Amino acid sequence: MMPPPRLPAAPPDLAAVLRLLDSHDLPAAARLAAASSSSSAVALAAVLLRRPPPRLGYCIHARAARSGLLSDRYLANALLAFYVRLPGHLPHALRAFDDLPRRDVVAHSSILAAFLRAGHPRHALLSLKSMVAGADGVAPSAHALSAAAKACAVLRDRRAGACVHGTIVVRGYGDDGVVLSALVDMYGHAAAPGDARRAFEEMHAPDGICYTSLISAFVRNDWFEEALRWFRAMVATNGVWPDGCTFGSMMTALGNLKRARQGREAHTQVVTRGLCGNVVVESSTLDMYSKCGLMVDARKVFDRMKLRNAISWCALLGGYCQSGEHEKVLSLFRQMDMEDDDWYCLGTLLRSCAGLSAVKLGKEIHCRCVRMRGCRDVIAESALVDLYAKCGAVEYAYRVFERSTVRNMITWNAMICGFAQNGHGERAIDLFNEMVRERVRPDYISFIGVLFACSHTGMVEQGRNYFNSMSKEYGIASGIEHYNCMVDLLSRVELLEEAEDLVNKSPFRDDSSLWAAILGACATHSNPYVAERVAKKMMELEPQYHLSYVLLENVYRTIGRWEDAVEVRRLMKSRKVKKEPGASWIDVNRSKQYMSNANEEASQLAASGMMSIDEEVQST
Repeated sequence: MMPPPRLPAAPPDLAAVLRLLDSHDLPAAARLAAASSSSSAVALAAVLLRRPPPRLGYCIHARAARSGLLSDRYLANALLAFYVRLPGHLPHALRAFDDLPRRDVVAHSSILAAFLRAGHPRHALLSLKSMVAGADGVAPSAHALSAAAKACAVLRDRRAGACVHGTIVVRGYGDDGVVLSALVDMYGHAAAPGDARRAFEEMHAPDGICYTSLISAFVRNDWFEEALRWFRAMVATNGVWPDGCTFGSMMTALGNLKRARQGREAHTQVVTRGLCGNVVVESSTLDMYSKCGLMVDARKVFDRMKLRNAISWCALLGGYCQSGEHEKVLSLFRQMDMEDDDWYCLGTLLRSCAGLSAVKLGKEIHCRCVRMRGCRDVIAESALVDLYAKCGAVEYAYRVFERSTVRNMITWNAMICGFAQNGHGERAIDLFNEMVRERVRPDYISFIGVLFACSHTGMVEQGRNYFNSMSKEYGIASGIEHYNCMVDLLSRVELLEEAEDLVNKSPFRDDSSLWAAILGACATHSNPYVAERVAKKMMELEPQYHLSYVLLENVYRTIGRWEDAVEVRRLMKSRKVKKEPGASWIDVNRSKQYMSNANEEASQLAASGMMSIDEEVQST
């Protein structure tokens, strides 16, 4: 039996270089490789492939150029790989690519990935196009095709992604799990979850990464129920286990669906699988509890986290803000230890300032935003518009709105509603029309703002038109808020019977807020028959609402039905209906004081969480 052939031994210089590389002494290995002779190109390439620091890599490149070794294919590819990995070195990578003696599929795939990493996804797709066209006699590899799918995901270009998908099928990579997983992720980013599901179903044996890509695609496009269904299918599949990214997506879906019980069960799985140290999973769990309104559980998760990032802080702050605990938002924000402020955190902080009507503090945060790259962020700008509008500083709000670089639906709605609520109805209507002219599609909130503006300016016909256009032109079902605005609009111009008819025909005919709007108008307009019907309806829906009895009693007295008035008074006493005391909030030394006329006293000072005022202020 013949002995197996021996592999040629490495030259002594190269062997010494490799030993130094194994001992992680890159500078010594580079010096020895530069001083070697016959094995210089291979030794230099070996050092480059160990990811040396940029300065050391430059020296190796210079040594290779002086020695005329750039024509060596192995060394030239190593130089290309070195520059491709370095951030901000795309021009160097392109020069190394152009200097290659022969460009193979690895070189083309590397430069495609370099374009993608440098933030040039269009150039990455052009690189794939040249490979498909047969440039340098190469065909796209699985690595190149998956990178091209990621480029389409960055661009959110569904059409380009479909072309890449076709290339994958034609080139015979339809069974490659890595490529198909990239395709699923691409369709998720391109707002095509249905196509993501079809791409997934083409896989013969999808692994955990493929399932996670599909579930993430559903969550990203708000297909939360579908994400839950496929998660259950994943768990039921033998040999496929969910990881931290899978549970992170699941927590997001459960939080948006307000599934607190299932969220607790998923949290139990996270603990039993040993994923508690994963900051992505813990932040998603915290966000899930916050969205379900379980702030005690959310705070427990937060306190147990060993590692916290901006997402963790923002999830907790957002939960407290959503729950109306604005003082906690302000106090927690002061505890944040961040090198750079997060725009979303600042947006949450500004929303809490709006909830507390703390305009002075909001201005301080505005100044902080300006110092941070000029406050050019749509989240912070939208929150600023909302803050100033809710605090009555309409001109401040409009100035921020005019200077905003990007306006999303929240920005438009905040400004429209701000104008409407501060007595600038005509400006609100003009801004709504401007939004439509700019091809921004109004949503549910937009119509609340414009109908509120019509109500307070007495524009009955325009209000009717906007109300009807919601369903006819935009397919938006009218909600209780829209009906409230319309009832208020009709009641203000003494069209009480039309308002009553509108409520009776609405799906919210048993909602007391609509009848209360007509009831308030009946107190100032003389239509005793409508007032009697509305008051009796209110007494039926809200037996403890005192104004219904007071109004009905006054109506009976006005038309001389004294016995009926006495009967209403007797009914009010038998049901133990009491008048609610009036109350208001006032500013006292940068704090909020609750003033009530009950028992001729005012309750104690409710200080804002950001302000260090310890004394208790009471008025007599």
